Amino acid sequence: GVAPKDRLGSSSGSPSQVGRRALSFVDTLAFDGKLSVVQVRIETGRTHQIRVHLQDRHTPIYGDDVYGLGDWNKRLLKTHKIQRPLLHAFNLEIAHPVTGEQMVFQAPMADDMMRIARNIWPQGNDERPDLFPIPSETE
Repeated sequence: GVAPKDRLGSSSGSPSQVGRRALSFVDTLAFDGKLSVVQVRIETGRTHQIRVHLQDRHTPIYGDDVYGLGDWNKRLLKTHKIQRPLLHAFNLEIAHPVTGEQMVFQAPMADDMMRIARNIWPQGNDERPDLFPIPSETE
């Protein structure tokens, strides 16, 4: 089943950000026994906030060479030829700086990340078609 949403808050960070509130909501969408697909909603926008909060809950981002696990990252490179954090902004919602109008931007996951996510969550196509579009015949 889907794990309950975790609420993470922290005021730790670099000396310039000590005492600044950071709030993230983490929803585990799938877990295969080793890796997870999670959805994170942030209330604040601190530097590296998602990366730090996921590390704090002992679920660092796969491929993150700063906050992740070196052995796991080496395995990602060796088995999948991926050398980057598997972190993606699927949906961004911001207020227009002049008009205040709510703006929404969406972008699909990159193919390399999609392959990993589908391995972790085979039924993701059915449960979250917005995240897992059906592959085209040319793929």
